[in-house]
Amino acid sequence: MPKYELMVDGEHVAKVASGDEVRGWLAQYRVEHEEDDPDAVHVQVLQLSRWAWLSGGTLIPREEFL
Repeated sequence: MPKYELMVDGEHVAKVASGDEVRGWLAQYRVEHEEDDPDAVHVQVLQLSRWAWLSGGTLIPREEFL
């Protein structure tokens, strides 16, 4: 099960297994959205625990990965 789920404007777009993968995904997102969202303010990072199916996970500030 992935450790993090990435969302853009509340829509799930990717699942990754580590903080390093979150950093890589965010770096790629920032390059692709250089014109409209260079600081990735539309991205939410949801940390998934083994109980995420029940609790929904925890929203983590994206600044921790930038």
